[in-house]
Amino acid sequence: MTAATAPPADPVAPEPPEAGPRPEEPGRVRRTARLLRLWYGRLVLGVAVLWLFYATARVLLSDRWHWSLALDAVPPLLLLGVPAVLLAAGAAACGRRRPLATCTAALALVLALTTGSGLNWPALWRDQGPVPSGALRVVSLNTQYWGKAAGTDRLLAYLRAHPADVYLLQEHVAWTPGLGEDGYTRLDDDEALRREFPGHHFARRGELLTLSRFPIVAQTSVGAPPPAAPGQRDGFGREFLREKVLRTDLAVGDRVFSTYNVHITVPMAMDNLNPFSAFDHDTYFRRKFAWRQEELRSLQRDVAANPHPSVIAGDFNTTASMRSLDGLREVATDLTPVSAEFLPLSWKYASPGEFDFDSVLDRPLPFFRLDWAFTAGGAKAHRYAFVPADGLSEHRMQDLRITL
Repeated sequence: MTAATAPPADPVAPEPPEAGPRPEEPGRVRRTARLLRLWYGRLVLGVAVLWLFYATARVLLSDRWHWSLALDAVPPLLLLGVPAVLLAAGAAACGRRRPLATCTAALALVLALTTGSGLNWPALWRDQGPVPSGALRVVSLNTQYWGKAAGTDRLLAYLRAHPADVYLLQEHVAWTPGLGEDGYTRLDDDEALRREFPGHHFARRGELLTLSRFPIVAQTSVGAPPPAAPGQRDGFGREFLREKVLRTDLAVGDRVFSTYNVHITVPMAMDNLNPFSAFDHDTYFRRKFAWRQEELRSLQRDVAANPHPSVIAGDFNTTASMRSLDGLREVATDLTPVSAEFLPLSWKYASPGEFDFDSVLDRPLPFFRLDWAFTAGGAKAHRYAFVPADGLSEHRMQDLRITL
């Protein structure tokens, strides 16, 4: 009898591996935070790229294309502020998006600082020194439809409280809201002006009024267009719209002193900005752009050919970031460095027309500089300041001390 075969031994179960430390999986909060930070970096980078594209396009197209008037409507403060905020925001991004976002924002900030930030760096170190004896005082003010909001009496009292040798005043005109470019009519107040400013001589054309205590030897409407063609607007309406620079030559002792009273055509009216209306915006911007080009080029040519000491001041409807004044700067001296203000600002939105968006735009402090002053022909400025208009106008008054 053979031996019985022994049953196979039960397999021995392998011992479980020794438990060791396992990498901790991120929790839900950490995963969510990481995802948010990822999309935050992408968002900041995207906004920075778009802003740099806009800033570059604005610089390249300014004063070269009629739609650049819309691109230039951004306050110079925002041209500085937006890339500065994006630069700080980019530093909080993660991964490779951090250097990309910060570098893009830094480029936009440098572009703003070098192409019309409006900052007056000489104000930080310039010593103004004393004003020479006998210096002339010239003031310029856009009167906002001759004090329509506050009243003519208050406006005249304000002007008398700032006695000047020469007043360069814009918007000496009556305006009826709601009629657009047809709402302007002449102010026939010569007798009232003589009573309020006894001994002064005055020149006027369209909305421009120059008051001088020196005799006027000549006055010229610089760049005035030819007479209206059949079917075109004529009379005062044409004067108001198309004659925007009044040159007045004054006899100061044995010399002739030229003053240029300027109110360059406004690039856009607030009541024409609704993009969803049937308004022909392209034709509108094309016309405004052509008029501004004609006015500024005519002014530049006249100043270049004028041998007399001159001051050019007024409402140019041009911000520090626009290139519209580059040609004038070639023949005249921009007086910005004479100012003691590091950031000169002169205009706040304050429409008496009561548009629907007044509550949004009508802020108490100015955000733009639209008013400028220049000298040429050997005239020298010793003081240049912006003076509050005490609620009479949305513009601040320009106050200059000039020697010939």
